[in-house]
Amino acid sequence: MSARIVSICTVISLLIGVATFYFQFRNDMYENLYQKKFLTGKWSNDADLIINSKDLGLNNNEPLVTIQMNVDDDGSIDGEIISEGLCDGMPLTWSITFNGESPTFKNFVFARKFQVRQLVDGAMDKSPVVATLKLIEEDRKHKSLTFEVVDDPARMLPKKFTVAKDLPKFEENYKYLQEYCADSTLEFFKKRAIERKNTMHNPNPS
Repeated sequence: MSARIVSICTVISLLIGVATFYFQFRNDMYENLYQKKFLTGKWSNDADLIINSKDLGLNNNEPLVTIQMNVDDDGSIDGEIISEGLCDGMPLTWSITFNGESPTFKNFVFARKFQVRQLVDGAMDKSPVVATLKLIEEDRKHKSLTFEVVDDPARMLPKKFTVAKDLPKFEENYKYLQEYCADSTLEFFKKRAIERKNTMHNPNPS
């Protein structure tokens, strides 16, 4: 009888051990897949004040870009991206999102893709994708990411750019880009007003 109890206890202990290993393994896998702690935050590419900017892969010749990312519980990403090119290309709004679907295990092999969307009719989730980016390099040591732009019909973004996390001039850069976007919108409406005025004065140009 005691031998049977010992056998049952051994089996139970084995099952508990297997379950513990499985859940730990699963949690580690999803942590590496979702990268919630690493990706969530403020990213930009202004190398000013960074003495080892080359280690981060930053290049001051690249157009200024800021990205804010938040990784949801399912690993999907909701965020915002802003640059002069995006604002000039979409002057009616500078509510421009940076989104990524929940990653799968294939993303351990294939690069993860992100979509840039513009706010249309008060909806973001169903708004049109204006550009698609592919994450081609991660440097966890220096907290930097390199993206390749794989689809950008309006050519609003550089073909490739690198951003790093929590750079000292992020807030200054973000404020500058917000103001630039506001000016871009104002210039757009001024230009349209002039065009309408010219059309009214010259309804049938020869």
